[in-house]
Amino acid sequence: MRKIAIGIAVGTLLAACGGGGDAPSDTPPAQQNLQSIAAPAQPWTFPTTTLTAMDSSGNTYTVDASNVAAGSMTFNGQVADTAVETVTISENGVVLSTSATTAYYLMNPYTPLGLSGSASGTTYTFVVTSFSPFPAMLTVGSSGPVFSGNYEDSMGNVIGSLSETYSVTADSDSALFVNINVAGTLNGSPVSETITYTLADVGSALPTLTEVVLTVNGTTLTFQ
Repeated sequence: MRKIAIGIAVGTLLAACGGGGDAPSDTPPAQQNLQSIAAPAQPWTFPTTTLTAMDSSGNTYTVDASNVAAGSMTFNGQVADTAVETVTISENGVVLSTSATTAYYLMNPYTPLGLSGSASGTTYTFVVTSFSPFPAMLTVGSSGPVFSGNYEDSMGNVIGSLSETYSVTADSDSALFVNINVAGTLNGSPVSETITYTLADVGSALPTLTEVVLTVNGTTLTFQ
């Protein structure tokens, strides 16, 4: 699900003294990569964001994506809060696809219940069967599961499955990245996507969608 950049400046000033009566000289501050940050509260929403990619033939692709909170709805017999994610993919300015996915979840504590939407003309419901919240601190090198579940058609038949995991990587002395890796199948076709978020360490800042890796017309593209 994004890259999370987290800002803190960490510097160490080292002073080196030369021998033989030389005057002392200061080395520049040493910077080290940010190693951890408190996990922001879920769900992670973000305003409309445009990312671009280019294939080997010089075609330019864009992804326009947003994830915004919506009203309450009933999902599998439970009244749930919702968020709607809209994604539009274009090639050289021509729209290739537009999708809207509704996420259903409970709050206090945050617990995802499932999704509803459509893919390749098939309307589906996705039911979460297991969920692991993020740890209190997101630390470089850490990884783990987020959720897994099953796709169902309108008759309740299982037509696929999906799992989501996360990993945390360093960016700089002022940034961390949280990478959300999605893998599964839907109607026999593979589903694969990597989403990277950036989170600035400025209080209650929301994650910023920074990078998306997905397959468009058989070509894997990195949108930034």
